[in-house]
Amino acid sequence: MTRLDKIQNGKLTLSEAELKRQVWDYLQYGMNQGKWYFDRLNSGEFIEVRGGSRRRVKGCREGTSDFFILTKGQSNFWALRVIFVEVKSEKGRMHPEQGAFQKLVKNQLAEYVIVRSIEDLEKALGFEKNEAKTG
Repeated sequence: MTRLDKIQNGKLTLSEAELKRQVWDYLQYGMNQGKWYFDRLNSGEFIEVRGGSRRRVKGCREGTSDFFILTKGQSNFWALRVIFVEVKSEKGRMHPEQGAFQKLVKNQLAEYVIVRSIEDLEKALGFEKNEAKTG
């Protein structure tokens, strides 16, 4: 599928994997500037191969979000914001395990956002684009 095939209603649609890559790049750029710390959270089990040996590695629990971000609060007071980011395509739906993780996170007073575009991520981080003032 080419990029032109992904244009629907004049808007480019990205796969979830492509959007995750964009989110990773955006978060890495901000971390390089000292704005926040982030990491990718991978759930499931993985096979690690080193030389001639193989071993099974356990990732995060099922339903864990795709990323987490640690950043300063937006008020004048010192505060830490913990934001869990779930990346979904335009039509992507959450699995029951992801909904349970979202509830657990919110019960611990952390933030949980579903991101379907870079604009969603910017909004969650408090970096909404300034609109041109008219008049």
